[in-house]
Amino acid sequence: MKPASYLSCDFFTSHGVPMTKPLRDWLNRASYLSKTRTTEADRRKYERWAVGVVEDALRAPGGIEGKDWTRVSPVMPANAEDREPTFLRDGNVAGREGNSVTQPGVDHRTLLFTECMRRAPSELRSFVVQAINMIDVEVASGRRRYDALTFMELIQAAQELQRVYQTQVEAQRRMTSPFSQVVVAPSSTESVHRKPLAPGKVSRPHPEGEEIDMERERPSKTRRGELCSQRADGVGPASVESERTRVFFRDLVSCNNSTPSSRPFIGKSQELERMYSRYEPTPVDIRPRDVLVKALAFVLAKAKDKLGKENALASAQYLNEQLKGLRQDLRVQNIVDGFAVDVYERHALICLELGDIGEFNQCQASLKKLYEGLSDVKETSISDFFCYRLAYLSLGGQHDALATELIIYTNTITKNTKTSENASTRVKKTDLRWTIKLCTACEDGDCGTICRALMALPRGMHLLLKIYLQKCRLRWLREALNCIRGMVSMRLVMASMGSTPVERHKGEVAPGAEGEDTHFWLDGSFAEAEEALRQFFEMIKFPLPQRFSFAEEIRRDMKKRHPHCGEEALKIEEDITVVDAAALFKCVDGYIAFLSTRSDVGIGGAE
Repeated sequence: MKPASYLSCDFFTSHGVPMTKPLRDWLNRASYLSKTRTTEADRRKYERWAVGVVEDALRAPGGIEGKDWTRVSPVMPANAEDREPTFLRDGNVAGREGNSVTQPGVDHRTLLFTECMRRAPSELRSFVVQAINMIDVEVASGRRRYDALTFMELIQAAQELQRVYQTQVEAQRRMTSPFSQVVVAPSSTESVHRKPLAPGKVSRPHPEGEEIDMERERPSKTRRGELCSQRADGVGPASVESERTRVFFRDLVSCNNSTPSSRPFIGKSQELERMYSRYEPTPVDIRPRDVLVKALAFVLAKAKDKLGKENALASAQYLNEQLKGLRQDLRVQNIVDGFAVDVYERHALICLELGDIGEFNQCQASLKKLYEGLSDVKETSISDFFCYRLAYLSLGGQHDALATELIIYTNTITKNTKTSENASTRVKKTDLRWTIKLCTACEDGDCGTICRALMALPRGMHLLLKIYLQKCRLRWLREALNCIRGMVSMRLVMASMGSTPVERHKGEVAPGAEGEDTHFWLDGSFAEAEEALRQFFEMIKFPLPQRFSFAEEIRRDMKKRHPHCGEEALKIEEDITVVDAAALFKCVDGYIAFLSTRSDVGIGGAE
């Protein structure tokens, strides 16, 4: 029979060695080199050397994870010392006659831990977990092995931890007990005539000087009247047991029952300007709330000056940096009030203007929690950002989260009355209906309904849609061209992409508005729509026709809607600009396929 090899993952795992991918690759190379040895003695010497390398790495600072196994050569040096590793001692080697190794396939740690948890009582199991963690440290350092341990040794270690814990709890109870200071010593006659206690009972001093015998395992029955009096006094068995439970879990987490409670973090900085810091802030870096209020007013005034002296982009970028620093100061100090809501709302809208969807997501998620905890927030803000969250989830393709939000909203509205302080009850139903129409229209490519919804919703919704507009246009155009063959007019392509304006109704037009103000553009304006169309066709690598004019197509589209005479409409039909539908569809579909290979770009339902 061919002898097995020590250089396997199962062998080292059974000895408590954490198996990482670099170590596994190194063992595969070492196992291959061991098979190339010409003699059996040479092969065993190489295996002893390789096992010793793993042992040395295990004992070194940083352990297996801290070793760069890509730099460790699996070739044994010519002057390597022939030593017997610890893993191969004490019966790990098979009999000398066969000169073979029995590869262990048993997880001794799991078997040991399972057996102890099965045999240990419920109150001891938490200490068994602590004991096995201590054993893991000793095994990792090479001082012990799992196969050399018995479940009785592990249970005894857990019992020792339990005794230490009980001693600490008893000492703390004596210090905190109101009766530890006033205990009447028994008289000499009482001590002489007192009967000896049973082996399973312990004596505990009573506040009136008497001693009550209590069994450790089975507490004595208490009358109902006595139990009520104990609960009224607050010193009954239930209160003592709950106190012990709280102390137990506090000590179990901190491993130190004398750890003081953390103090509230209060900043000391007086600076009015501070950018976001990726390092752990200190009280010297953080500004208190009163300074933050002054800082917000200062940065808003400075941003207004930048808007007049430079441009809107520079003003928005400055506000973005400063508001992010304000958010960090609020979060570190756990400030939750109306001022914090104001900062998060301002930063969320600035992020939409800059197209920073990641920072916007952080702001809207924080605002969701702030709205639930505060009752004095404006109803408009709650309604607006709830609609923003629904549109963000829909446009981002997070349909499961969108369905969850709507289910929670429906259940909250059904269960709560109008007087409830829940944030969901303060959402405007009109805005919610328009938001749902907007999400549905974005999925269907209904650009007319999208524009009508955006005109009825807050301005931030338009900014949010513009972030996803190019991705949506890819889907809309592919669906429009999917069943078209031959030539297609550029006016139809522009209408499918939402590049043509929608005429405002009389109530939606501001008094005295003329020209572009009487129409709603999905891109914002005529110039922005023209630039967006040019960038879109450059993105999909499709050349626009030479005779194509965006202004002329828009003029034809408006005259098509309101023709003055039949001859002019006929002339418009004769002068249309057309493109090959199949070639355009191929470019759009190819670019969508390219986006599907990138993990940082989501195209929604386009895949």
